[in-house]
Amino acid sequence: MDHRTVARLEPLGSRELDAEAGAAFGRQPQVRAFDAHGHPVPGARITFRGNGVRLTGEAAAVTVTADRGGIATAPVLQPGEHPGRFTLTATAPGGHGPAVDFTVTVRPSPYRLELWDQDHEGHEDPQHPPLSLPLKAGPDSLLSELPSVRVTRNGRPAAGLRIAVTVLTAVKGEKQVPALDGPFFRNEDEAEAEHDGPVRSLLLPPTDADGRITLPPLHTGPRPGSYMLRLTTPSENDPAAPSGNVLDIPLTVTPPPATGPRIS
Repeated sequence: MDHRTVARLEPLGSRELDAEAGAAFGRQPQVRAFDAHGHPVPGARITFRGNGVRLTGEAAAVTVTADRGGIATAPVLQPGEHPGRFTLTATAPGGHGPAVDFTVTVRPSPYRLELWDQDHEGHEDPQHPPLSLPLKAGPDSLLSELPSVRVTRNGRPAAGLRIAVTVLTAVKGEKQVPALDGPFFRNEDEAEAEHDGPVRSLLLPPTDADGRITLPPLHTGPRPGSYMLRLTTPSENDPAAPSGNVLDIPLTVTPPPATGPRIS
């Protein structure tokens, strides 16, 4: 065996890589090629072959040349659109040459929630001025025209997704917790009248083809104060559990106007 024959490949760094679907990996896999005497093999031709990941364009395999230190570096990896665990293998020339496997984990890309009002459509309606935050209303009021929310993933609409909305207290300097009183929704999904009561945690209908959903009317209740409407997307592993993707909409229930002393 001559000094240019690769007898062994060693990974440089971890053999575990992970990235979100559609995003580039943070580092490029590397291996060092050695001959039978433990010397690096400059110029060795190393092939990186991916399963579920793209290396250059749509190529599943790319052959690179090791540098003077025998180090071969894979091109920047591009994960596919489907989450999962995949394998990237570095091999030396020859059908039975040495090989190194890298485990590639592609995580689901997060949902993005954003308020979606008429400003996104590029026009204004004098009857419906642009959205202003925080939302404000007096006690025992009905906010019948709450904003719409749009959900996207990888820049594309997330249709058919059910978003949860929860009313939280928002007292300055205190931890936000689910409100026990104050603003509430009506559970209009329930057919039975006894269930049509005030609720402060609600699962909204599925988003439309554009990834949008309009919040239902909100009753402010009699108690003035600061609140937060927290919208969350479902967890990937448990659709009934919230994920870390949230959108907070501040809401202030203003005190009633002060009345002066009566003059008889």
